[in-house]
Amino acid sequence: MAKGPIHLPVHASDHSPERGSARRSWPLVVLGLLATAAVMSSWPVGVNQLSSKVNLHSFKGISEMRKGTCEQAEPILPDGINVTKVWEDKEIIIKRLQEAIRIPTQMYDEMGPVDEDPRWKIFAEFHDFLERTFPNVYEHAKVTKTDWALVYEIEGSDSSLKPLMLTAHQDVVPVLPETVNQWTHDPFSGDYDGTSIHGRGSSDTKSSLIAVMSALEHLFGTTDFKPRRPIILAFGSDEERGGQTGAPAIAKYLLEKYGKNSMSLLIDEGNGLVETWGQQFATPAVAEKGHVDIGLTVSTLGGHSSVPPPHTAIGLISLLIAQLEAHPHEPTISAKSPVYEFMTCAATFAESMPAKLKKLVIKAEKGSKKAWKDLPLEIISTGMDGSSHGSGQGDPLRSLLTTTQAVDIINGGLKVNALPESVKAIINHRINVLSNHVELQSRIETLLLPIAETYNLTLNGFDGTTVFSGSPNSKVDLDLAFGYFTDPAPHSPVTLDDPAWNVLAGTSRGVWASRKEVSEDGKIVELQKGKDLVMAPFMSTGNTDTRRYLDLTPNIYRYRYTPMSGGAGAHTINEYSNADDLIEFTRFYQAIILNMDQSEEVA
Repeated sequence: MAKGPIHLPVHASDHSPERGSARRSWPLVVLGLLATAAVMSSWPVGVNQLSSKVNLHSFKGISEMRKGTCEQAEPILPDGINVTKVWEDKEIIIKRLQEAIRIPTQMYDEMGPVDEDPRWKIFAEFHDFLERTFPNVYEHAKVTKTDWALVYEIEGSDSSLKPLMLTAHQDVVPVLPETVNQWTHDPFSGDYDGTSIHGRGSSDTKSSLIAVMSALEHLFGTTDFKPRRPIILAFGSDEERGGQTGAPAIAKYLLEKYGKNSMSLLIDEGNGLVETWGQQFATPAVAEKGHVDIGLTVSTLGGHSSVPPPHTAIGLISLLIAQLEAHPHEPTISAKSPVYEFMTCAATFAESMPAKLKKLVIKAEKGSKKAWKDLPLEIISTGMDGSSHGSGQGDPLRSLLTTTQAVDIINGGLKVNALPESVKAIINHRINVLSNHVELQSRIETLLLPIAETYNLTLNGFDGTTVFSGSPNSKVDLDLAFGYFTDPAPHSPVTLDDPAWNVLAGTSRGVWASRKEVSEDGKIVELQKGKDLVMAPFMSTGNTDTRRYLDLTPNIYRYRYTPMSGGAGAHTINEYSNADDLIEFTRFYQAIILNMDQSEEVA
């Protein structure tokens, strides 16, 4: 994922499984206190029965919520192919991820052009690894390389069907040399201890890439599968610096060849499976916050530090930053918020949902203005009750309901006896789904104006115009630090009348109801109430390459069919992922490929 907060916070205090498995439980508490509980029993169905819906009226409290709230798709598996046979390749799939981790495709914020900066060349080694490891995929796919990104196009027999698009990224967050001795396993060893696979990219997100490729490699190698629907795999090369090169190149290629709204379904990295209140939930991110990095520069005259002014440039920028941090964005929610949709699922299904929170959701659904006003803080206070926070991070639920600001970089001053002439800070913002970058920029100018007036600083706004005319020798300039922004992504469809969502939801529930822990033959079994998987829309705190793919389809889901408790350490030390989860992830991808191929309802 891109720099900054990731889908669910993981932090340096997380340890490998053998060093502290109890420490990994906190993401469950965080999301769990927002999640739903009980769902109807599941019955085996075929892929052609996609319009079926679970009867909600057996649930207590359903009369208090509007009809159709959080309807669940019937579990489905592909006809004719038992996807559980993927487990026969367990050791092979684990070895593939190990080898992928050993190729350090590290991505830095300040990368030079793809044809000049030598740090890009490691991707050639990774491409060779993929071609050597997945011969069946390369035999069936047309492979296009563009700015070190990869596009695989597998033709379908029915050209009228829109392709299924599955994405991941090849790059990983760099490992700081100073932290290597804090890793239990070498960060690029790919060590497998019999339970987990360790190393940078094991969780974020080479595991996704290996699962997708392994699903197809097994399918082509063990069956006579000939797809009706085209399949496109797209693997970006620099997602961890905001997808500035790889994903845009992929989007340009696909838009020129296939056009806008040409994909039937797009699945990328994102939220996963969460167990809480005695129930498992799938929590795909159906929206994404915006992202902008704001540059704040203070320029003053220099001189010898033995005769300083009352405030140096560093002192002045500190006052400006303190002004912003003293006025954090308020949490907000509306009926369009995925967090609210998640809460309506909880109010519909969860028998043990905290009573006060459930009552507020029901009142909000009925139009109570007071309930809407009180709901954000109630979600935050209830949701975080009893949970731990990362040593360096804030409240993840508050982050989901607001625009966040984080002063991540500051530079200024060259010598201890010389007054600094220019000081710059870069402030990372993840924009609330109910806001946009224009509102954010206006708010920043308004907040900084009183400081500029008090200290007679000329304040130049984002569009270059002067917000306040102060001293010509002391000025504040606001800009986009890296020259770009992304506003919040559109909300993806989440109702059963949308065929693509129906297939995604039904496949998730089908894979859950046929896993080896409950099914001896890989077929869907009836599960007791509360033991099934509830599909509940949610969102992420961070951003993905999907922001570059918005013109390709409205059906974008940031979703990993893996338990959130099965991995940790993304963007920090001791990254790992559970090996069995990797195989189930592969099984899910094979099921979604086949179910989408067999669907008669998805365009």
